[in-house]
Amino acid sequence: MATEHDRRDRLAAERGDTPLVRLLDAARDRGLQVTRTPNTTTPPAPVTVTTIRVGESPHSVAVSPDGSRLYVSDFKADSVVVVDLSDEEIVDTIAVDGGPYGTAVAPDGTRLHVAVPDTELLLKVELPDDVSASHFGHAPYGVAAGPDGRRVYLALALEDRVWVTDQFAMSDFATVHGLDFPVGVAVSPDENYLYVTHYFSDQVAVVDLERTTVISTIPVSDGPYGVAVSRDGARLYVAHFPFDTVSVIDTARGEVVDTMPVGGGPRGVAVSPDGTRLYVTNFFAGTVSVIRL
Repeated sequence: MATEHDRRDRLAAERGDTPLVRLLDAARDRGLQVTRTPNTTTPPAPVTVTTIRVGESPHSVAVSPDGSRLYVSDFKADSVVVVDLSDEEIVDTIAVDGGPYGTAVAPDGTRLHVAVPDTELLLKVELPDDVSASHFGHAPYGVAAGPDGRRVYLALALEDRVWVTDQFAMSDFATVHGLDFPVGVAVSPDENYLYVTHYFSDQVAVVDLERTTVISTIPVSDGPYGVAVSRDGARLYVAHFPFDTVSVIDTARGEVVDTMPVGGGPRGVAVSPDGTRLYVTNFFAGTVSVIRL
């Protein structure tokens, strides 16, 4: 019988997704076994407002602070696609090299941070299209920007840690240890907490940023990948790749309160600034789903 590792291996090989292959190899080297955690709720299907065609293999998504733009990293196309949300049309494509993974927009909306694990780069895009690169010798899988724009959080999945640095990957503000293959990262609006997905152990870690310590873990279903936090900090949204669901977590209770079925390999997730829309990248379908909350 095929295991979940087998399925992910096959999907990674078919897509030429070398960062995922490296992650799977590292898990195999540790002798990890992947088990599937059943959902305890059976919610109604979400309302998909629309599906936006964005490219070949959309990995992660970020939304501008004013809610007017989506920025979607397209792994195989070596680009970041810019979508105007007023008409849900692509208005620009920013060329980047090396297979972009995580992406985050600065709180003032003037720049993007893009993680490129294969080439160990953190890219900074001064919008609309001025790209510069910082090579720092580590493979960043996920990226988040702090609410004041000063700190950038990088998920170093192969090193079991999150590094807190600046937009140039030069400052060493802090390191969060004690993580388990962290791939997705999100910061609470008050920057008190960091939420980190543990891809193989089916958990979301909650980090106290003042102490840079994991204070709890939240069990979720298999394959937690991208994560986003609502503007009021009350909800987390976790994409499960390649298992076609998004979990909704109540942060006060520290538990899953809803599960949204989606399709096409959900990988990245972002919430609109007004909290009314959820954007989910469908890695296999080449689309972003827009879900009414």
